[in-house]
Amino acid sequence: MEIQFHDNSTLLYFGEQCTEYSDEIIWILQETELNRLTMRYTSPQLRYRDVMVNFIRSIGECELLRRSTVHLAIYLLDAFMDNHSINDNRLNLVALSCLLLAAKMEENEPNVPTLASMNELVRNQYPYSDFILLEVLLLKFFNWHLIIPTAATFAEFWLLNVVGKSDFSMSISDETFFERRARAIELVLEYLDLTLTDIKMTNIRPSLLASACLAAARSSLPVQMVWTETMEELTGYSYHEIATLTRELMNWRACLIAKETACRKRSACDSGYLTEFPADADESDDFEFDTEESDDDIAFVLSCKRPK
Repeated sequence: MEIQFHDNSTLLYFGEQCTEYSDEIIWILQETELNRLTMRYTSPQLRYRDVMVNFIRSIGECELLRRSTVHLAIYLLDAFMDNHSINDNRLNLVALSCLLLAAKMEENEPNVPTLASMNELVRNQYPYSDFILLEVLLLKFFNWHLIIPTAATFAEFWLLNVVGKSDFSMSISDETFFERRARAIELVLEYLDLTLTDIKMTNIRPSLLASACLAAARSSLPVQMVWTETMEELTGYSYHEIATLTRELMNWRACLIAKETACRKRSACDSGYLTEFPADADESDDFEFDTEESDDDIAFVLSCKRPK
């Protein structure tokens, strides 16, 4: 069974309980996450990171890639940029190559983007040989070890257990419970996306970060306790260990919501200047997303079809 979310992502559902191997998998992942590179935040291209992250996320949405693929691609990009000086006009090539490698690790083979499709996103700016050479360079840099857990990796294991019926009153109906669980899952995914926007989050253990996302999501629901023994056993973290990070995530999200609300209020009076869709326009037509930094000779172009 699959649960479909509003952003077209899916979550495989195998029942209320985890498999008998889940604990072992989590233990191995938590051991593996200790081998992640520590960021020094010294990359000369650090000022472009927000643009690069948004670029990768946009491609992930258009190509319907898994959230774990996008998170891994951004980690690869951060680590590589932190240890190399990259020409500004090669940054989009690095971003696409990181996404390709991440997709090969996280996606089923039919869903892995091709070199041709990736190159089309930058108007065929590079020869295929550039992609291949950079891919080899990336593999050598990471010592061919690309099974690197991210916060999204851990969240995928824990999402369906983010809340249980015991977290609410005994009289809660099945319908209400499933609605609240679906809302909790959406909030966890929202917090996960939020963590990508701050590079300092890359030096936090992914399992800890994922646990804080779960706690922040639970805090927005009428649960009896934000963090229970069940959640502690599930994640391996006490609330004391995640409390500060949880509050930081919640404050961060609240600030963004307040900022977006203020922007909408300010722009309301200008709505008459917005161009309307022509009456005969087909909403299923292709569309383009362009972000250009003319002063620094950087141009990112993303073309994709609207999901049907």
